[in-house]
Order: sequence, then structure tokens, then C-alpha cells
Amino acid sequence: ATAVLIERYGFPGGIPTICNMEPSSWCRQKNSVSTGGIQALFEQRMLENGAAHEAFFQPSTSLVYDTELMKHVADRFLLDHGVTPLYHCLATEPYLVDGVIKGVITESKSGRTVILAKRVVDCSGDADLAALCGAPFEKCALGPDEKTDMMFGTLIFGAADVDVETVMRNLRENPHMLDRLRHEFISDGFAKAQEDGYPIPPHGFQGTVIFNRVTKGEVTAINRVRVPVDGNDVQSLTAAEILSRQEALDTLALLRRYEPGFGEARLRHFATAMGVRETRRITGRYRLTFEDITGQRKCGDTVGAYPVCMDGPAVCKAAVTGAYFHIPFGIVVPEGPRNLLVAGRSVSATKDATHTTRGVDFCMATGQACGIASALSIRSGRDSAEVELETLQDELVRQGVRIR
Repeated sequence: ATAVLIERYGFPGGIPTICNMEPSSWCRQKNSVSTGGIQALFEQRMLENGAAHEAFFQPSTSLVYDTELMKHVADRFLLDHGVTPLYHCLATEPYLVDGVIKGVITESKSGRTVILAKRVVDCSGDADLAALCGAPFEKCALGPDEKTDMMFGTLIFGAADVDVETVMRNLRENPHMLDRLRHEFISDGFAKAQEDGYPIPPHGFQGTVIFNRVTKGEVTAINRVRVPVDGNDVQSLTAAEILSRQEALDTLALLRRYEPGFGEARLRHFATAMGVRETRRITGRYRLTFEDITGQRKCGDTVGAYPVCMDGPAVCKAAVTGAYFHIPFGIVVPEGPRNLLVAGRSVSATKDATHTTRGVDFCMATGQACGIASALSIRSGRDSAEVELETLQDELVRQGVRIR
């Protein structure tokens, strides 16, 4: 099947490239189940291009990405597989005829365009097209409590002129500072800063630093600033970006003063955009729950076997055992519009299940399932939601996906 990828930025890659999320699969450990498929295929391509390496937070088996080089690797990956990318292009409206999606209306430097399609997959992360089609969804309120309200956003930033040898030596000499499962170090310097009455950024720093890739004199992705943001509200996004840049600079100043190796550090870059953890979740044919994940639920419409792991304000858990659950096809099928599937963090799930469903590997697994289902449904003349499950599962297995 021919495919067109509509991308609002000037490069593909999603959260890793847009937000410099270098350890995109931090939860993987030695005994983790791997879903495989396109995630494994792409990661192999990253290794072949020198764009990935092992994380120093051992015993993790996750890889750390060079997110700049990843943009090029992703370009080639798309072109090698016959995908037509359209960068700097916004999908603004669905083209609907009698409740059936027939394509999308786009805006770009080329003006307003209609791209006709037999099937559409919404990979916006926010269920943008699904919502515009009238599909029902859930969304938490914006508030101060991430356990009940929307999770906060993060603007990752990099630092240059860092004495990397001193940073690493300090961590080796103080192993208590390393949380190897969460890929972060606990900063003794920030405890000292609080004792001194040094002003701590109000939203930003929680006393830990997350980073996984260092180069000569650089820490390329510091992940810690967290601010409230509604990713569906342009004013909220704007305010959050402005606040995050200020708090990143405040955090860097604090690092310079209290953290060994950061004494001469300066700002290297801000990520292209803030990382948004949570917005809309569609109401789908099936709703994945926290109990499904922790109870290792198995299902007949499985499109992937995924490790039991979570990353959220209520629970943060790496995949340290071989426990896994099935990803049901029903979570990508929205109620309402026909021939539209939804992949990524906006699949049908409860709020506490998003601690898992927002993971990059999970999003890739749902994306592959949606793409294959769309192509097979065209071949069989069925709606994408009604694709023959056994045929879908057989093709997933053929492409290297573990489904059971």
C-alpha cells in the first residue's frame, strides 16, 4: 500500500527527535519482553549508523539515541520503505463523507490541500483528527496534581562546557546517587542548595537529574524541568514553553553552583518543543486499564506483547521481570468515524494506564498494527476496524512482532 506521512515539523521521529528524548525506552531491563517489529528494525538501523549506544545506567538494556542523527536515519528509513513524507505540513481537518474519512485537509507553505486516502491513521498523540471527526474522548483537567490532573510537560535542554570526567567520577564515587532503574542521579548538591536557602525553581527541579548521553564537554539532554501544560491549548503551550526556558536556565545556574563538573557549564540548546505527556484519550472499542497491565491480561485480538512497566506520577516501574500483557486491537479503534484508526499515547485507556501507553515503544507497536490493519482492510474491502484479525496477526508475526 502507498503511504503519505504528514508531519508538522521539518523532520520525522516523534518525541525522541522533537523533544531530544534520548533514552526513549528507558524501562527495558535484562528480562524484559520485547515486542520487536518496526521498533527493533529501526533500532538496528540506528546502531548501524552509529546513532545509538548502550545506556550507562546499567543493568538497563535500553539504548541511548543521538536524536539529531536520528532525524537523518528516520528520513532514509521512510524513503527506503516507499513512504512519501510531507514535512512542515499540518493536518487541520478530516475530509468526511457520510461518517467515512476520505482523507485530510492540510495547510502548509503550498497552501491548503486535500490529500485523499482510503484509510487514515491519527498519530498526532493528541487524537486531533479523531476529535475533529466527532469521535468521543476523555481528557483530564489541567491542575496541580498529576495523579488526578494532566501530567506536566517537560522541555529538555542540553549543556556545553561540562567537565564530563568530573561528573562521571563523582557518580562512580557516590553510587548512592544513581537510581539505575529510573536512569537518573540524585543530586547531593541540590540538598546543599536547599540548606543554603538557594532559590529552587518552583516547578522545575525535584532534586534529581535525568540524562543518558554525554559527549566531549557536553550533556546533550537534561530532563527535569516540569511545568503544567495543556497540549491542546495554544495559549497554555506558549506560556509553558516560556516558563520552561526560564526554569531550565535557573536549573543550569543551580547546577553550576552546586554540582561537580558543571561549574563552567552553559546552555547548549533547548529541544525543538516541549514534551507533552498527556492530553486526549479516545473512547475505543476496548479500554485498556491499569489492572489489565499489572494483571498481565491476555486477549484474542492481541497485536503485541508488551512488558509490564510504568512511568507516571502514581507509579514508576521498570520492566525488571518477564511479565507482559497483550495490546488489544480494540484500543486503536475509535467510536464513530469509519476507516480511521488512532495510534500512540491517545489510544483508548484509563488515566493510570497512560503510565504505560505513552511509552515510545508502545506507541510504535500500535502504529505498526494500525498501518498493517489499514493496508489489509483495503485489500479485503472491509473497514479498517473490521479487518480480519487472524490475517492481521499473521502479518504482524511475519514482520517480526511478538503478539503472544
